[in-house]
Amino acid sequence: MHSDERRTTALVEAARAGDAQARDALVRAYLPLVHNIVGRALDGHVDTDDIVQETMVRALDGLTGLRDPARFRSWLVAIAMNGIRRRWRERQQAPVPGLDRAADLADPAAGDFTEVTILRLGLSGQRRDVARATRWLDEDDRELLALWWLEAAGELTRAEL
Repeated sequence: MHSDERRTTALVEAARAGDAQARDALVRAYLPLVHNIVGRALDGHVDTDDIVQETMVRALDGLTGLRDPARFRSWLVAIAMNGIRRRWRERQQAPVPGLDRAADLADPAAGDFTEVTILRLGLSGQRRDVARATRWLDEDDRELLALWWLEAAGELTRAEL
């Protein structure tokens, strides 16, 4: 077992036993990963933070249902992906927002998620162009590309995918 897996397993077991510090440590360790996955899949949509928060709450509340604590990371990614799919289904079924719902829309001046990613990762040239081109992909293709990108960046392993 890898040292990260041992640490995660210990944190999960401690959190199951009611250790608040272990729960906090799990959130600190995995919140960036969940935010990256959800943010890429939703392209920085206004619901990103809500889905990230919902994912973390579901994971912490459901720790007793996790069969193998060493699989926490994969399990957490699956919870995040289910939240993303749920959001996509809701968006497809929802009526087109009118002016009365304009307050719920993302602020275009707040920054494009793709642009933030380009700056954060220091992408240049063709990689920057590819990141910008993802805006025109279908949602399913964007999800697949986001997962591939996370695997290529070492954020997820092939087995976790």
